[in-house]
Amino acid sequence: MRMLRTAVTIGVALIVGVTNLPLDAHKPITSPYTFAEDVLPILRDRCSACHVAGGPAPMPLTTVEETVPWGESIRLELIAGHMPPWSAMSGGRRLRHAEGLTARELNVLLTWVTGGTPPGDAKPGTAAAIGPEWPLGPPDATLTLPEVTVAADETEVTREFGLTLDAAARRPLRAVDLRPGTRSLVRSARVTVRTAAGSAGDVERLLALWVPGDQPVALPSGAGFAVPDDALLVVTVRFKKTWEHEREVMRDRSTLALYFADADAVAVAARPAGTAPAPPSPPGTGPSGVVGGVESGERLAAGTRVLAVYPTAAAAGATITIDVIPEGGVQRRLLEFTPRRGWERRYWLEAPIDLPRGTQFQTSVTFETQPAEPLPGPVIILNTIPIRQEAATPARPTGARSRWP
Repeated sequence: MRMLRTAVTIGVALIVGVTNLPLDAHKPITSPYTFAEDVLPILRDRCSACHVAGGPAPMPLTTVEETVPWGESIRLELIAGHMPPWSAMSGGRRLRHAEGLTARELNVLLTWVTGGTPPGDAKPGTAAAIGPEWPLGPPDATLTLPEVTVAADETEVTREFGLTLDAAARRPLRAVDLRPGTRSLVRSARVTVRTAAGSAGDVERLLALWVPGDQPVALPSGAGFAVPDDALLVVTVRFKKTWEHEREVMRDRSTLALYFADADAVAVAARPAGTAPAPPSPPGTGPSGVVGGVESGERLAAGTRVLAVYPTAAAAGATITIDVIPEGGVQRRLLEFTPRRGWERRYWLEAPIDLPRGTQFQTSVTFETQPAEPLPGPVIILNTIPIRQEAATPARPTGARSRWP
């Protein structure tokens, strides 16, 4: 009996001793990459706009201590292609500010999180860089939004504000930007122009789609968003708390920046492309398991310069492709992407593309899973201006000579 008690005591001691060992004592280090030397530079350059203390992301990723607990989440998000949240392809190359991670960056991050997350030797000067207050430079005018309070029992709210413009600000705009008062609270913003007369033809009324981490882009010289004399700026802001602040009362007072275009700027147009299927086809009836899809096309009645594109609410979850077919030419891919709900933004081309009269747009929209509430209407809007008489020859994007006529 004494021998049995002794054996039990020794066994319990061994169990307690093993239990008290560090959790990573038997976690092998197989990654040749370390946080300090390899991972931190990627996170700093690619993720620090959101994943910093006080930022809109649910966790900061600026130190190894902050990052290691989220290793599995990072792996899953990268494999699913969810981060960065707005990558897209255009003509075989990336759109402006829509870059996904490179193959090397993905390899470094995935190898590190699955290979033991070695810390490496911390170096001074590796903290996330703070960007400029206004990336486009000092604005021509600023408008302060009313203060918003999000109660302790509220997690997400949306507020709409109508801002009147004084006479000096009622002029064409080349860009609009937003600076959150509380970065961790502001998740998205939409800025539009509303007039008593309503929409005028195809004139673009959407001035800006803002999401954290996106870089504002100004229209090229000679183009502008039209702002009529009776214009009211309507700013719709979505506020959402991170998990750290779920039970807190939070406040925000954001600022809108306006950048003026020339008085004689050509008004940017909004050209719908593609219509969402409503309702989608029953499961299994489409090719390759696609449950809903539609193709549509139109020909340009006049030469057009394409500046940017953006998805509508009907596009969420759909895979969208837009091809252009010059008259008598070869079909080329203009855009291919799948918009993510909650990350609506305007996608700017690296360089405007000129399309001659007679060019056909071919738009394809497919849903891999049936939308709960299919929305009618266009799935994507192209921002265009007419080609001036002297620009009759289509322009080629830099580095893409073989992809455009």
